Amino acid sequence: MLLGMQHVARIFAVIGLLVFGWSAQAADTLSGHTVVLDESRKLISWLPQETAYHDVLRLGWDFMLHKVVTEDNGLPSYLSYCCIDGKTRKGTRWPHNPAGLNAMLVDGAIGYQLYFGQKDGVALVKRMLDHQLVNGTTPAGWSWGSVPYASSEPGQRFFRGAYDFGFKQPDDKDVARGDGYGVIEPDKVGELGYGYLKFWELTGDKKYQSAALACAAALASHVRTGDATRSPWPFRVYAEHNVVREEYSASVTGPLRLLDEVIRLKLGTPAQQSGLKRARQLVWQWTLAFPMRNNEWGNYFEDITFMPDTHNWANVNPFELARYLLERPDLDPDWRAHAAALIGFGEKTFGADTTNKNPKRSEKAMQWGARTISEQSTYMYKMASHTSRYAQVKALWHERTGEAEAKDAAFRSFNWASYMCDKDGLVTVGPIETSIWFTDGYGDYLRHYLNGMAAVPQWAPPHQDHLLRSTSVIKEVSYAPKKLSYRSFDKEGTEVLRLSFTPKTITAGTKLQIRSDLEAAGYTLTDAGGGDVIVRIRRTGSDKVRIEG
Repeated sequence: MLLGMQHVARIFAVIGLLVFGWSAQAADTLSGHTVVLDESRKLISWLPQETAYHDVLRLGWDFMLHKVVTEDNGLPSYLSYCCIDGKTRKGTRWPHNPAGLNAMLVDGAIGYQLYFGQKDGVALVKRMLDHQLVNGTTPAGWSWGSVPYASSEPGQRFFRGAYDFGFKQPDDKDVARGDGYGVIEPDKVGELGYGYLKFWELTGDKKYQSAALACAAALASHVRTGDATRSPWPFRVYAEHNVVREEYSASVTGPLRLLDEVIRLKLGTPAQQSGLKRARQLVWQWTLAFPMRNNEWGNYFEDITFMPDTHNWANVNPFELARYLLERPDLDPDWRAHAAALIGFGEKTFGADTTNKNPKRSEKAMQWGARTISEQSTYMYKMASHTSRYAQVKALWHERTGEAEAKDAAFRSFNWASYMCDKDGLVTVGPIETSIWFTDGYGDYLRHYLNGMAAVPQWAPPHQDHLLRSTSVIKEVSYAPKKLSYRSFDKEGTEVLRLSFTPKTITAGTKLQIRSDLEAAGYTLTDAGGGDVIVRIRRTGSDKVRIEG
């Protein structure tokens, strides 16, 4: 009888492993959650794995939409604070970063509407952009006129650049942080300028197009050739008179995206288009000649001290450029070699097995198969937003190349990052640095999960219907049982969906034909198991798509 009971117990243990995954030793917790491992002793999410990435999106957006408190200034925290206290949920005293946050959340809100079919995320971001336009834009007559401030004092309604923010280090030395009063960051002009442009494509409101064109014009008029110590635009500059405060930043992706889109849409006069094309060429030539060769990927974050050299590398710079190339390989004939080099540098520099604060925890994550990523050279804590950025890039690499190792690397890193999101939607920076930032936890982190599911639709939740990605802004989408329709900004584009039903008809102006590839307009079907299918659509000549089962 005893042997029989042991046999039964062993059977139930195997069943539990298959269904729920291995539970790590009792001591193994990560950000308050018990670590869960699969049969290969590799990390899976603390959330149900089949819906984990969906759940991260759902929980995070629910927090932003319904759980952010109103501050004493009468504004929700995200309008005047970068970060909040985990217990009181009130804003904390640190320089705010509105331009970067707002740019990220435009990306996120477009994806939220596309994925869930709900417009409340768009309404939230509209309020943020409108606040920036009225309260955080430089005067039109300045050298850098009509462009956004990247930073502001905590708790302030008006953004004017953060003062040199002083605080005491453990050695009792005062350290100044922040851009400085009246200082902007040109790379954030590009990032939010691109956000404004995409929001115009989403809403049709011309004020966002005007704001985007002002950003593009400012970048074009101030571009310079650049060299090993001076980038095409400085990192920090006094907006009124174009006095440079800090010369170097390798953050070029936001400006490139803005210039590309304005050029593609042929906005502005022929002379303005010529200036934009010249700026784009100078920036790309500089990128290939310098950081792509010497790996000086310095300077991105607005709350760092004044650094006159190029050596404070930030993972955002190489990884976001890799994402840009993987999404738009048509722009670079050497995209594969360049993206591989960028990813490799990022893995080596920011994904080392140890950190300067907690090597045991980082080494344990590597034992679980999860590469974790640090923010920048001067701050090497492992963080959820940066780890999910890396995971997104590896997922895109897998999509382009078919490399299986990249898919597993993305999977494990996404799973590690999911532990920083709790059941209430509070997203902490990481297991050691546990602050809560709107950029890291919501603007940046959430969008990477949707991009990951678009690259690997098998990670999207089963038996649900979701539009995962489009090459065009999706202006509206409607979900119904065995039926889905959407409308895009562009009349040409490609989309990726995971559906719980097999389409009977797909129309985009005319009825589309099922194909083996998307060399021409039509759609492909891939079995996702359990009755689900992955649908990829290519359309030409129509901005409206209707799918019926």
